[in-house]
Amino acid sequence: MPIALALVSSKIPPIWYGWIILPKTYKSRSTKIEVRLNKSYRIYQSSILRNRSEITKFQILLEVMRNQPHIKQKDISDVLGITIQAVSKYFKKLVKEGYLEIGLERANYRLTPKAIEKLREDVKNMERYFLRIANDLKIERVWPAIAMQPIKAGDKVGLIMKDGVLYAVAPNHPYAEAFGIAAMDANPGEDVGLGDLRGRVKLRQGKILIVKLPSIKEGGSRAVDLAKIRRIYEEFKPDRIGVMGAVGRAVLNKLGLKADLEFGITRAAALAALRGLSVFVLVVGRMVHRVIEEIDKVSVKHATNIMYLVEDGSLSY
Repeated sequence: MPIALALVSSKIPPIWYGWIILPKTYKSRSTKIEVRLNKSYRIYQSSILRNRSEITKFQILLEVMRNQPHIKQKDISDVLGITIQAVSKYFKKLVKEGYLEIGLERANYRLTPKAIEKLREDVKNMERYFLRIANDLKIERVWPAIAMQPIKAGDKVGLIMKDGVLYAVAPNHPYAEAFGIAAMDANPGEDVGLGDLRGRVKLRQGKILIVKLPSIKEGGSRAVDLAKIRRIYEEFKPDRIGVMGAVGRAVLNKLGLKADLEFGITRAAALAALRGLSVFVLVVGRMVHRVIEEIDKVSVKHATNIMYLVEDGSLSY
């Protein structure tokens, strides 16, 4: 049974969440397993899969992304199991190649936009390659969804995305363009496992609008242009509202709005956008960079490009 690879493909319009069905090249002879690596595999074998040096660069960039801006080369040496001297050489190469920026302070490094793009591409290539192998070995994934009707094991169901949640519906549902086979019985509202996924789930492009607020030292909510923020909110029409800190909560109170995301919002906002939701986020200025870093991390992990925009909510004098 083939498996589905869930990713956003550059060949699919941005409103589509692609289920790409991979062909089967698995053979079995008695108790032996034979995997045929044909020409099509070369498509998925980028330089990172052929070159040990490229793998090490990839690992170092990931560690920098997780810990930036303060990076100790010894910590990376311990994680990767290579010498500090080797790590130092790689850092010099990555700076020279335009993947790392050196800050003013000691041990201060940041990824460049070029590095973020490289990580995204490397993750895409590895994901495609390893999922192709999983398909050849007949490793089958079961995808969870919420049943919207009574379902019996073996039923064919349609799939739709609503408010960021995957639902199993009747196969003749007008919005169903992806389909699967139920692995178990389920009542309406229950979770159900689905296999043999085919087609694609229609999904709009999620976005994040970050409103930069003044810190309490800069006047906090008293120094906010409430009319501007309300106008931005009404034009953006978000599905979810996220807030970080007391200043943001005070602004929402003054606007008469309620937050949906209050804790861990940097990651929650990025994951919500990944599922097609638009998220309105209020944070003080110094936290904006942290939110953007988390968006980039989620984008890299899921081999996609989450759209975001930053607006200044301070009063203009």
